[in-house]
Amino acid sequence: MVSVHPISRIFWLNSLVVLAVTIERFSGTTRVVLPPHSFLTLHQLIQTAVLILASVVLAMLLFWETSGHLKALPGRSAVWLSVLFTAGTYLYGAGEGLHELASYLLGATCDADHPVGDLCGGLFVNDFYTGNILFFAGAALITAVPVVAERLNASPDPRRPGMVSLLVNAVVFAFTVVAYAAFDTVRVGLIFALVMLAFTSAMWLPVRTRVSRYPVTTYSFITYALGAVVSLAIRLL
Repeated sequence: MVSVHPISRIFWLNSLVVLAVTIERFSGTTRVVLPPHSFLTLHQLIQTAVLILASVVLAMLLFWETSGHLKALPGRSAVWLSVLFTAGTYLYGAGEGLHELASYLLGATCDADHPVGDLCGGLFVNDFYTGNILFFAGAALITAVPVVAERLNASPDPRRPGMVSLLVNAVVFAFTVVAYAAFDTVRVGLIFALVMLAFTSAMWLPVRTRVSRYPVTTYSFITYALGAVVSLAIRLL
């Protein structure tokens, strides 16, 4: 049996989550309103309670691997990175929950394209700005922490997940970045993609000749390079 590197396995699982998100969005769950009192659609519940949870678990597993199971980081780095990851998880989940709830109420009670009044205007702001800003702030943290951990991990043993696996899965995940950054009503997702491109570029360029030892850094850089550049091109066309 061929052994699959743990990081490669996480990359593939990330891609499966991306596929699940895509299938779910086109599956008609947005039309299934849940009792009692039509409080939410099945789509919002699946996104918040299943898919976002899966992505957080995978990000934690990536942090676990790049940090040498939290044992290979110098000084108190493991503590501070764990704090940042926990903060990111909270912001990511809180932003997603606020976004999904506001999105449902905006669509159910207002004209989403022309929100008028405090209620509809507030729902629009919470949907597209407050929720998204919290969500992307959390996403930035839970993405950055494994990358920083990988750079700090001084282990002499090279980590060598397959490069083909890395490239394929980075391209798949870049589609998610494009979906948020290129086609959303507001530009919060695009700003996030550009910030992450700047961060991952700064982390990747010093190690670009040793990519096999820095798979998570390389994966993240490719993801945001493709996602940000394609999204910016689409926005400018």
